[in-house]
Amino acid sequence: MKASDRIVKSIKSILKSFVPYNLGVKIRGGWQKFMGFYYRGNNVYCPYCGQSFKRMLPGGMEYKVIEERDIVGGGYRDNIVCPRCYSTDRDRLIYLYLNHKTSVFSQPIKLLHIAPEGPVRALLRKYNNIEYYTGDKFTEGYNDYYYDRDIIQMDITDIQYEDESFDAIICNHVLEHILNDRLAMSEIYRVMKPGGWAVLQVPIARSLEKGLEIETKSNKEREDLFGQFDHVRLYGLDYPKRLEQAGFKVNILNPAREQWPFDLKKYAINEEENLYVAQKL
Repeated sequence: MKASDRIVKSIKSILKSFVPYNLGVKIRGGWQKFMGFYYRGNNVYCPYCGQSFKRMLPGGMEYKVIEERDIVGGGYRDNIVCPRCYSTDRDRLIYLYLNHKTSVFSQPIKLLHIAPEGPVRALLRKYNNIEYYTGDKFTEGYNDYYYDRDIIQMDITDIQYEDESFDAIICNHVLEHILNDRLAMSEIYRVMKPGGWAVLQVPIARSLEKGLEIETKSNKEREDLFGQFDHVRLYGLDYPKRLEQAGFKVNILNPAREQWPFDLKKYAINEEENLYVAQKL
């Protein structure tokens, strides 16, 4: 983590210690409204807040290993964060999948959203046809202004729902944080109904035929090896095979390669990032 990132994190920690939750949410919301107004324009569009901007904000972290390993789905990128609702390029990629390849916005569906991103969560909650469940083990997220107070604490290596409970699951950039990811995959498979699907995105190192796992407790070592201090592995091109070993059939989709009927540059997505959609047959 860069020094500037540590300073920002320290400031946030100080603010959280004396700013009440409800007030913090209002302050954050006010800032987002200001940023949305400041960046208003017609070059890019966010489907989550429904607003257009002259550009998205930069985001992500900058580490040498990102470029060395050719990691897609990680690292510092320009034009990725919505100024108004903070959706990212990978959030908008998921929206394109949901809109183009599923009936999630029109047909009854029971959906589990693990580590629910704020913009995605807000959108899915608007639809009465979606029986929507959320969960996350990230305890810090409950103490700041990121998670609503009704997000259930959940360990995805021991999901508290019965077998075959959900039609769909969204688990976006979570598995790279989980020590026993194979157990997490099997739990996701267990609680999914036959015929169900899951979006299981992770950063992928395109230079690695096989993923990299080296046990370390050092934040610095994890940054150098995996591209983020809280990642415990780096997935390689064998990631789909890992999902298949949990029982899934894996579909690898790419809106740019398949020419989905969207102006992809307008949505400011990373056209090199694939979607990994796992099905339970």
